[in-house]
Amino acid sequence: MNRITRISCALVVLMCVVWPVAAQSKPAVQAQEVKFDGHDVKLAGTLLIPKLDGGKRAPGVLIVPDSGVTSRDGIRIGEAVHTVYRDLAEHLAGKGLAVLRYDKRCAGISECKPAAAFDDYVDDARKAAEFLKAQAGVDPAKVFLFGHGEGGFISSSLAAAEDVKFAGVVLAASPGRHLHKIIRKMVERRLTEEAKKPEEKDATLAKLDRVIRMIQSGQQDFSSISLNDKDYYDALLADLIKQRNVVVSLFIDDPLQIVNNIAAPTLIVQGKKDLQVTVQDAEFLEEAMKRASHNDSTLLLLDDADHLLKTNKGAASTASLSDASRPLDAALLTAVTDWILKKAK
Repeated sequence: MNRITRISCALVVLMCVVWPVAAQSKPAVQAQEVKFDGHDVKLAGTLLIPKLDGGKRAPGVLIVPDSGVTSRDGIRIGEAVHTVYRDLAEHLAGKGLAVLRYDKRCAGISECKPAAAFDDYVDDARKAAEFLKAQAGVDPAKVFLFGHGEGGFISSSLAAAEDVKFAGVVLAASPGRHLHKIIRKMVERRLTEEAKKPEEKDATLAKLDRVIRMIQSGQQDFSSISLNDKDYYDALLADLIKQRNVVVSLFIDDPLQIVNNIAAPTLIVQGKKDLQVTVQDAEFLEEAMKRASHNDSTLLLLDDADHLLKTNKGAASTASLSDASRPLDAALLTAVTDWILKKAK
């Protein structure tokens, strides 16, 4: 090998080692395990704060999770654990944003005091936002909400309150219809995928409709409903009955009326492969905000994102949700990050 060749190879090695580090440099991020007061319950979470030059304060993002007993890191579906909130938080923190994600009550290491009403979850998110705004490395005037699924409904309710201010709200896979309509459509689709006989399908839907009507009317006695806890659909009904004092608000309160009162800039993000919340839900939300003369709302539709905010290149199906190896949708990450950073200027 001659001298020129050796120099050339050395330069190639130098570029391979040094250039990517410079091109992909990210702010150092400090991770803190935190606890704070929710609504009559102690909540736990993880706070990521980037170390910025000159003592600058970072814009903040509060991730408000989806329904169920959901931890700060993500969602369990069967044996699959989707770390969507952890992955999202780490991505945003790498872009210079402070991010708080938390275990819902009775999840992770948060205390377990079941919610008496849906407003308890809204108050939990309110307390989380107050905690985030109070951090020394966070700019309290530049705190955003990122609500996913039911967390979008919670975020809408919080952002619509007159006594709190946010720099912006991201509603990701957030319902634009009453919850019982979404559940019924989801159950109907699953029954079709399972090729259930028409009479079995009709009986399951009729049972669901009956339980929904009973919850909506405020009934507390469900002893007339025969349930088999080993049956998926009966287990779903049992869960609705158990949480009836919470879900009744989602059966009655109109999410379109709630978003009418949001004053902060709003980004509505919806995946076309989502089988729970649909493009129509997102369009309903956007239309409602326009009717309310909201002057800073944006709708983003993603071709290959599902309800878990992950990329799905194949056909949308319930079975696809069992694959936890799929990454968060790259288009979603880019769009959300760019939108937040733009609004935070």
